[in-house]
Amino acid sequence: MSLRIIGAIVVGLVLVAGACGNRSDLRADAGADFSVGVGQSPTFDGCGSEGEIQNYKWAITDSPDFMASDSGKMIREIDSACSFTLVAAMDLQEVGTWTVELIVTDAAGATNSDTVSVEVTP
Repeated sequence: MSLRIIGAIVVGLVLVAGACGNRSDLRADAGADFSVGVGQSPTFDGCGSEGEIQNYKWAITDSPDFMASDSGKMIREIDSACSFTLVAAMDLQEVGTWTVELIVTDAAGATNSDTVSVEVTP
């Protein structure tokens, strides 16, 4: 096979791979783990995320055993802002470790996620 044909095949494969929706440019970054005191308003920051993000969705994925009913609760569902502070009514009132997931979505509907742990202290 000539080098010209091999080169054409390689270029074609690269173009096909790009057209197949490789979304490696979309990356969620929920920020570093942190701690807050009971009743404080934590700030969640996903601004380190990358890609053409249209939506930042935040949900509790794990909570202390005695607050198990909070797991799965949505904190922010439709928002174009990459960071926010919980309003007083939503402050974490119980001591323990909470895991919050950030899911970012682009205009094509592709998603990527990351989690952050929040240690609530007395």
